[in-house]
Amino acid sequence: MVLAGALINGLEAAVGGILGLLFKGRVSERLGDFLLKGQGLAVVLVAVQGMMRGGNVAIVTLSLALGSVVGLGIDIDARIRSLGDWAQRRLNQAFAGSKRLGNFSDGFVTASIFTCTGAMAIVGSLSSGISLDHATLISKGVIDLAVCLPMAATMGIGVPFCGVSLVVYEGVLSVAASLVGSFLTDAVVTEVAVTGSTLLLAVGTNLLGVTDIKVANLIPAAFVPILLVPVATALGLM
Repeated sequence: MVLAGALINGLEAAVGGILGLLFKGRVSERLGDFLLKGQGLAVVLVAVQGMMRGGNVAIVTLSLALGSVVGLGIDIDARIRSLGDWAQRRLNQAFAGSKRLGNFSDGFVTASIFTCTGAMAIVGSLSSGISLDHATLISKGVIDLAVCLPMAATMGIGVPFCGVSLVVYEGVLSVAASLVGSFLTDAVVTEVAVTGSTLLLAVGTNLLGVTDIKVANLIPAAFVPILLVPVATALGLM
């Protein structure tokens, strides 16, 4: 089943978020901030590991430039936050604005971007679609569970719902890969993975409080190499 990896990965992330919610009332603001900083370091580590796959600096740089133009034009970040704010209003009505739930939008956006970007999400989805090999996505799910647990304990109820966006994102990639996977060369997969890991690095530095980048607006950059690599290869630049 092409979607098996995406479904299992989404479930693992959601379970981590739900477990984290059980501890939310016992986590002080000071401890919560410290936990987020620790998760920021972990995310940076995962990103660096993905970037070590190699990649062409020119392709990655141009992909980030073109992707940011597209993402900013669509304003993906605002659209995702708008969805989160809508869910927050519904929760406020249902639970009389309980602060214990946390800010849905913040948790949902942060967790969704973490779980959906990076080399493992992209390469794992391609493997699921092309060869029905779900091992990468299932292994990634263990990492997602470990990160979503403390994230939900500090950021609230929006975090477990990243499982939904994760299933949709990886599911679409897996299905697309099953249809056009034979046209994706190793060079394309590498550049896509490295660019995605660069975005994940931005997620990590955001969690550390070093940057304040709207990473969602950069998501299109991860797929620009699909167009750039064949052109660069035809021109003899790769």
